[in-house]
Amino acid sequence: MLEIDTDDNVYPPSDDSLLLVKAADKARGEVLDLCAGTGIIGINAAKYAQKVTFAEINPIALKLIEHNARINNLSNIEIVRSDLFSELGERKFDVIFVNPPYLPGTMNSTDFLDLATIGGEKGNETTIKIIKDLSKHLKEGGEAFIVVSTASDLDEVFNTINSLNMKYEIVDSKSYFFEELKLIRIYR
Repeated sequence: MLEIDTDDNVYPPSDDSLLLVKAADKARGEVLDLCAGTGIIGINAAKYAQKVTFAEINPIALKLIEHNARINNLSNIEIVRSDLFSELGERKFDVIFVNPPYLPGTMNSTDFLDLATIGGEKGNETTIKIIKDLSKHLKEGGEAFIVVSTASDLDEVFNTINSLNMKYEIVDSKSYFFEELKLIRIYR
């Protein structure tokens, strides 16, 4: 794993991030690191990809991604301030990595750590929104790797994937006494 600096106003690399980093070697072609945080996933994917686009809403995180890319001597990157896919237009990617906010709760929209962790009242609303937009942003033969948690309704997430005529597989997981994190691969 490459060097990553952190900031108190940016979601730090945690067990969910590290679960997703394990899939970084699946990167190829044009890659998107959505909900990028510190950039840990995209920075690790950059050694396999032609280009990595980091999309993040937190302006402090954007500066941190730029810093982390610089200390790792990366030049095949682009950094975009975006609320999920909003500023990416019709762009398509070969691989999309996402560590979305997935905890249930009520968020304070001005607190960047809330935005990074709370996925809606049920916890899966942001994840479902991302999944519904995947087909618009994945190239033919593309795939997405997304972290999900049993802290939210995973059946609803999996049913959404199936309803969009996409497929998924659980490629890794990590259990805790309060939840299980799963890394899922979504493809057509």
